[in-house]
Amino acid sequence: MKINDEKSRAFMVIGFAIIFLMGISNLPEETKIFGYQIKPVDLFMDIKPDSLFYQDFMNKESKPSKEFELTEEIQLNNAQLFSKLDMNLLSAWYEKNKDGFVTSRPTSSSQIGNSNVPITGNVDNMKYFFDALKQSKNRKVRIADFSDSGNEGDLVTADLRQMFQSQFGGNGVGWMSITSQDITFRVSSKHSFSNDWRTVSVLTGGAQGVTLNFNGFTAIPNSNNSWVRYEAGTAYANSRSFNNARLFYTNARASQIKYSVNNGADQTANLVAGADVKELVLATNQEMRNLRITATQANQAQFFGVNLDGGNGVYIDNFPWRGNTGISFRDFSPATLKQFNRLMDYKLIILTFGANMLAQGNINWTWYENQKTKVINDLKEAFPQTSILIVGVGDKAIKRGTRFITDPNALRLMEIQKKVAEQTGVAYWNKFDAMGGMNSMTQWVNANLAAKDYGHLNYEGSKRMAQIVYQTLMNAYNNYK
Repeated sequence: MKINDEKSRAFMVIGFAIIFLMGISNLPEETKIFGYQIKPVDLFMDIKPDSLFYQDFMNKESKPSKEFELTEEIQLNNAQLFSKLDMNLLSAWYEKNKDGFVTSRPTSSSQIGNSNVPITGNVDNMKYFFDALKQSKNRKVRIADFSDSGNEGDLVTADLRQMFQSQFGGNGVGWMSITSQDITFRVSSKHSFSNDWRTVSVLTGGAQGVTLNFNGFTAIPNSNNSWVRYEAGTAYANSRSFNNARLFYTNARASQIKYSVNNGADQTANLVAGADVKELVLATNQEMRNLRITATQANQAQFFGVNLDGGNGVYIDNFPWRGNTGISFRDFSPATLKQFNRLMDYKLIILTFGANMLAQGNINWTWYENQKTKVINDLKEAFPQTSILIVGVGDKAIKRGTRFITDPNALRLMEIQKKVAEQTGVAYWNKFDAMGGMNSMTQWVNANLAAKDYGHLNYEGSKRMAQIVYQTLMNAYNNYK
């Protein structure tokens, strides 16, 4: 009898737990108990089709809810944030995939992604880059590759640079900052610096009296011996040396810096005072494998970085902004942007941002669209003879039960980015489709091309993405010719 009682109590406990969990799973999301927000529970999440999740997302987001404040004191409700265009987009995906979003595992990494997704939007805006590319034997063609942490360490950019330089010429990594967050895993060159630099950047919000460089980073020496050293790497054939070195700075005292090439004796060079962007040529027409620069005074100048190149061809500068949405271009002085345009003459600016917007939770989409539009228009004004390519957000997965599926907010963000490109008259490329579409990030992870956070490509995945981007640009270039 005692054994039967224990079995009965066990079944009662299990039954009570099931009933309790089923009850919690039906509570409204806004429910709070003793001031604590209840996390949604769904016992049947793993067996429900993903299509029901997306349908629930659409129904929830299309209904008005209480107002919330996200940023810059702008208040909007969810109904205002969810446009008819976005609803149509998600509905189309739902109808196409309503039997469930099931993806197969490719047998090799070469099968991952799609190199045939064309550049859309105002493709004619790409003419500045394509016309310059035709003249690459007689000139330097510069590309500014902006992104978030996905391109840190010169990932993607390094392989893309090597492909272009193998085809069109060029030697060297191009732009390098004075200080950087990614020196420990940068794949194309070695970069070291003393710990007595003060760094101001778009990641820290800038600082009064400090001019931000076009790549978003400015470094100020805190001693009379602050130094930085650059060494060409060996991983890429076209980045093993460089022939020219230029230093960029502003707000300098009339003074000297020291520098050495190939571990040679120190030489000196003069800085010129002034509030505009200055260029100091340190060495030209000699093969260099390393360069060291040393400040001789604390607060001597606001240093932007160096450009390391050699010969005519294509140069792609890697500008990663960890954790940034790409809106921080607002922090730049229009005059500074125009001065960099004069000195660097970029023919293509690539903007790959968006993943960090998805990490913010409730997103003020109207604010993002307005700010993104302003950023693009400001860049067009500062770089009137430069092509601009907006790269739409790639697939980013969220966990649903024990599986990972596409974050529905990625679909909404992608459509807004496409809309911004159309409104501003620049080119657009759908990275989401190029990755493989719905739930493609799971494929990249399964093929060991992406990290287990289901948001970042790894080293091999970056090489694969570079191949896709290169083929996309070359397809557009060949069609333009």
